[in-house]
Amino acid sequence: MIESEILRFLGAGASLAGLGVVMGISPTLVAETLRVLTGVTRAYRAIAFMLLGLTIGATLILLLLQVVDPRTFEALLRGDVERLLVHRSVDLAAGAVFVIAAIIMGLRLRRSPTPRRPRSRPSGRAWEMTLIGATNTLLGFSGFATMYLAARVMRAVSEDDALRVFSYAVFVLAMLAPYVLLAWAWRRFPSVSTRITRFFSRLAGVDTRPWSTGLTLMVGLVFLAVGVWGEPKL
Repeated sequence: MIESEILRFLGAGASLAGLGVVMGISPTLVAETLRVLTGVTRAYRAIAFMLLGLTIGATLILLLLQVVDPRTFEALLRGDVERLLVHRSVDLAAGAVFVIAAIIMGLRLRRSPTPRRPRSRPSGRAWEMTLIGATNTLLGFSGFATMYLAARVMRAVSEDDALRVFSYAVFVLAMLAPYVLLAWAWRRFPSVSTRITRFFSRLAGVDTRPWSTGLTLMVGLVFLAVGVWGEPKL
């Protein structure tokens, strides 16, 4: 029994780590990190505030998902039939929203990516970097889609709030890891900074719209499947 619980926790941790990396990697933030490393005096402080904003944005989405969690509505209702209907309606409505969003995003794929305007030299101010990190997370359906999957995994880990907090910490660490590693490598291996810049510059130029569209569609289909075939515990 204990071994199965450990395997379940390890599997959930691996899933959350993967979702954290997906949530964290953003061409916009990668480009901003490179600009900060090459153009700001207190670069590591600026990156720290950007990652703080990234964490705040993800946490706000997670809290929002807790509010719309069907079990939150269950507490306001009585009777098994009512609880079942709440599960169905919330999941189906959310699935429809995500699928419609994915269709709109898919239609926009026919257009060429909008060229990014050259940005002014980054100031590195705390409020500005925090805002950059937070808005990058909050704006867009892909962030909500990823956080929904992560929230589902966290709820499946355990009913213990402490374990859920720990699992979220795993998610956050994985989300921030790419930028921490980039800043560390930049300082630790200055001789290869040119190669690092070239690699992350290419990464920043990648068109992630197809991936975001696919992820949003997948989450929408999961919602619909749970709403149609799911059998919540009553």
